[in-house]
Amino acid sequence: MSPPEDRPPTQKPFVHMQWWLLLRAMARFETTMFLRTRYSQPKMVAIGVVGSFSLAVYYPIWAYLFPQPYENLPMRLICSATFIPLALLPWWPRRLRTHLPTYWYFAMTVAMPFFVGYMTLRNATPAWLMTHLACVMLLMMLFDIASFFLVFTLGTLLAGLVFALSPDAHLHGRTMLEYVPLLLFGMVGGATCTVSSNMAEQSRIDALTAASNNIAHELRTPLGSLRIAARAVARYMPDLLRSHRLAESEGLAVPEIRTQNLHALERSIGVMEREVTYANTIIDMLLLSARPIGEVPLTPLSARDCVEQALRRFPYGSRAERDRIMLSPTGDFPLSGEETLVVHILFNLLRNALFHTDRAGKGEIRIFVEPDEPTNRIRVYDTGPGIPPDVLPRIFNRFYSYASTSAGAGTVTGLGIGLAFCRAAMEHMGGSIVCRTNLGEFTEFILTFPHPETGDRQ
Repeated sequence: MSPPEDRPPTQKPFVHMQWWLLLRAMARFETTMFLRTRYSQPKMVAIGVVGSFSLAVYYPIWAYLFPQPYENLPMRLICSATFIPLALLPWWPRRLRTHLPTYWYFAMTVAMPFFVGYMTLRNATPAWLMTHLACVMLLMMLFDIASFFLVFTLGTLLAGLVFALSPDAHLHGRTMLEYVPLLLFGMVGGATCTVSSNMAEQSRIDALTAASNNIAHELRTPLGSLRIAARAVARYMPDLLRSHRLAESEGLAVPEIRTQNLHALERSIGVMEREVTYANTIIDMLLLSARPIGEVPLTPLSARDCVEQALRRFPYGSRAERDRIMLSPTGDFPLSGEETLVVHILFNLLRNALFHTDRAGKGEIRIFVEPDEPTNRIRVYDTGPGIPPDVLPRIFNRFYSYASTSAGAGTVTGLGIGLAFCRAAMEHMGGSIVCRTNLGEFTEFILTFPHPETGDRQ
């Protein structure tokens, strides 16, 4: 036996890394599932109606009008029934909408590559071969390349398995071999067109990002001028008001200015300063969101200093908004991060909390800085309206935005990049962000940071 010092190092870090990569891949695929489902959702009702009707009505066509070698009415009706929930999508209860992406993928796998693939293997007639190729083209339009190959592969394997287990099945080998090159050509051509479409879409996104960056930079100059003008007015306004009052007391002919108008002039200076600060903050957030997170260097920081700086710099709309936020009296921990990233993460969370508590007309916001083992945490807790369960799994997806209403419906607000930026920034700093909520009671975002000395970063 080799001495202890000669033993190979433990494989735990490698296993943990592989497990983390697997979870990341699954999370990305789940996000892709949601995005593709969201893009297809406006047409799901129509797809459900057409799919359920077509699968049922084609039975007499292929059984009696143009008889095919094989038909299976029970299987056709079962596959037709999978489309019915899609046709009834507007009446789905909210708690079931969370499972819509999974059901969408299931229904399309069963109804298209499985059913059509099985019937094509059993018949191998021109009608079914053309139907199968049409289903392949339709799947390519509904899904991205990775999702298409997953759905098509699972459905085809299942169809082949059922075909192999069918006692009276006979494979039309020559016909299927002649069909394979045509199928491959259609799949390669469809994949090429899909890639070209994705490249064009990415080019448009890059162009919009570049344009928004230019606009943001150009806005800084007039905002800076406005800030200087506001400070100049604030500097000389008291002298002008004092001179006006002195002239009135001496009986000079000066225009009358009401007291409330004077107070409005004094308040307007603060409003101008606050709006300029808010606009600059939004520009900073947009520019930082557009910058690749991986290029941001990390330095040692104090969590409490970052939170206090965020509370000082946040552009509150009123004194009441600032008074609504409470910071825990104790708690601090060191972290490895970037101050601007941490501050802007807190800005996003505070802005969302203030927005939703304003809409609900109630609620307070509490921030806790909690050193703990094995990780440290910053918690942002609000007693606002909460987040619906069907929305919660999607809030960190890029370009997804949702605002609840008292009626339970939803209105989309914003660009949907704030929480996605928060997640990317936390992952860059080796941490994570999660959300806990109870509809109608509270929402809590938990920022988790590793201990700097452990070097626990993926």
